[in-house]
Amino acid sequence: MNPLPLSQWIDITATSNMQLYAVLANTGNSQAMREYYLHDGTQTPYGLYSGTPYADWFEVMPMVVPISNSSPFLDWVASTEHQDWGWLARSPFSLETIAEHMRGLTQVFLPTGEQVFFRYWDGEYMAEHLRYFGDDWRQVLPAFPFYWVNGEHFTVHISAHSEAKTFPWWEVPQGLIDSMLQKSTKPLLESTLEILLEEHGDDYLRFNLPTLTIKIERLLAQETSFRDMDGLLKKIIAELDI
Repeated sequence: MNPLPLSQWIDITATSNMQLYAVLANTGNSQAMREYYLHDGTQTPYGLYSGTPYADWFEVMPMVVPISNSSPFLDWVASTEHQDWGWLARSPFSLETIAEHMRGLTQVFLPTGEQVFFRYWDGEYMAEHLRYFGDDWRQVLPAFPFYWVNGEHFTVHISAHSEAKTFPWWEVPQGLIDSMLQKSTKPLLESTLEILLEEHGDDYLRFNLPTLTIKIERLLAQETSFRDMDGLLKKIIAELDI
């Protein structure tokens, strides 16, 4: 890990003269969007699903917003116990260029070929990706050289010129999935819920979310291997009688 207090990270990276951005989750318990407007609200966050078929998914759309080095919102960021609120980063690029690169990661491929939404806005997930890839993360998201995610700092050496790609193009490596699942089955739980919503929406809505989550967590706890993701999903669907 690379721990660093937020105030120190702000001061150190400010010498780059790059704009500071906050990527905000619009899901989960952190209510990051609400907290941003309570503590700052001087800029209008930009919806990262804009320009995609999901442009009207306002209630769950992740956001990016430029903020100042002295923003009161940073006090909340430094003190919150929530790990999934989002993250901070600096970039030499315009907001439009950043959004274009992030739009290209709206959905990604699992090793099985399954297409899922990529939870890049979730700090827990983002930190795992940055730890796993290190400097190679620039091949996936070449928009930010400096990150601060849940108390950790990361530096990625990016190129001055890199074209954004149209999703879905990136396949999540099995090694990363294995690494994450050794620590928690949360990534698999989230992916399963997303797939059920997209492919079995009507049946999915027969359950309330807490009940469905408990059922899936119980099934995942019984598994000893997560290599056959497609087979595991079929088993979960069969067990839920969807």
